Amino acid sequence: MWSIALVGLVVSRISATLISAILSVAIGWHLYQATGNAFDLALVGLVQIVPIIVFTIPAGWVADHVPRRTVLQLTSLLQLGVIIAIALIMSAEQLHTWQLFIALGFLGTSRAFFAPAIQSVLPHIVPANQMNRAVALISLVWNIALTVGPFIAGALLVWLDHSLYWSLLILSVITLTGFYLLPSINVNTGRQLNIDELLGGIRYLKKNRTVLGAISVDMAIVLAGSVTAILPIFVSDVLHSGPETLGLLRAMPALGATIVGTLLTKRKRNITNNGKVLYLALTVFSLSILAFAFAHTTWLAALALLIYGGADMFSVVIRGTIVQLLTPDLLRGRVSAVNALFIACSNDLGDFRAGAASALVGTVYGAAIGGVMALGIVAMSARMFPTLRHLKEVKPPEN
Repeated sequence: MWSIALVGLVVSRISATLISAILSVAIGWHLYQATGNAFDLALVGLVQIVPIIVFTIPAGWVADHVPRRTVLQLTSLLQLGVIIAIALIMSAEQLHTWQLFIALGFLGTSRAFFAPAIQSVLPHIVPANQMNRAVALISLVWNIALTVGPFIAGALLVWLDHSLYWSLLILSVITLTGFYLLPSINVNTGRQLNIDELLGGIRYLKKNRTVLGAISVDMAIVLAGSVTAILPIFVSDVLHSGPETLGLLRAMPALGATIVGTLLTKRKRNITNNGKVLYLALTVFSLSILAFAFAHTTWLAALALLIYGGADMFSVVIRGTIVQLLTPDLLRGRVSAVNALFIACSNDLGDFRAGAASALVGTVYGAAIGGVMALGIVAMSARMFPTLRHLKEVKPPEN
């Protein structure tokens, strides 16, 4: 399975994820220290998600009409420029928040074009019969980077403080270098820009109920069942514990995902009966939310979150394989753009839902409602998308 191109993709994915995780922690810390305004922290997310929403459709078209390696290199160069700008802004004697928000808007723009391009590369460098393992590998390194990133950010904040941002230039160069190891992937280069071309991914999803089901069930179940946003409240008010317990619980989903991802990368064959395994994983994921909601000891909560992360990894691998292989290469960028938008929105809206539900009915019942809603979504999705439920092997179509 390993090739020089896959090594480049994995290295770039790790470094790009580390940049995102470290920036999230560091900017949040420095911004709140400088302004003391919690609303500024909300704006950090808003100014990055708006460009993703605005540019989703054109970004998908670009990923299908411009060589994907070129797109990844250009977005990495833009990210490099933004990090230099952020380093200058955060190192100034007085922080001008409007400058920071403009820079983060450009960072969100780079991510809007980055996501569909990088999600469309894997089928070109990995054989179809090894796609499950490859998707598991990419998801595994992504989870590890997301787990390690905040710890690195904390250490760098203590060691370098505001100079931390300059150190991210090293990771930016590594990201760019890794993409030079990819092959040049050219698709649709002779097609003109028009409304039908722009909306090709949405039109395809309307026709292919299997891919649509895989994408939409992910968005719905994360929106309904996400619990990470309420972990600080749960630790304080339910477990009556401190930050060491919060750190443990935050790590459990990633640990579960890492264990399952490691096992799947060692599996020699693709998963069979993909539909049944997917819905079993989604059911276990939903039940783990309910188990977490009513866990009144740290070890039970940790176990529930470990299962939560492991079940999610099974789901991610199967859904990722479906989106990668069942989408024709001519449309893969545009479909991946819609998928990236769904993921971004479901994560943010899922955190909002969890927080709002906890505020309205309490942390325990708020989490429990999320678990019940997730189970309902699993049942409804199985009924709405029978082709997904009965899917056995995942084979790429002819373009």
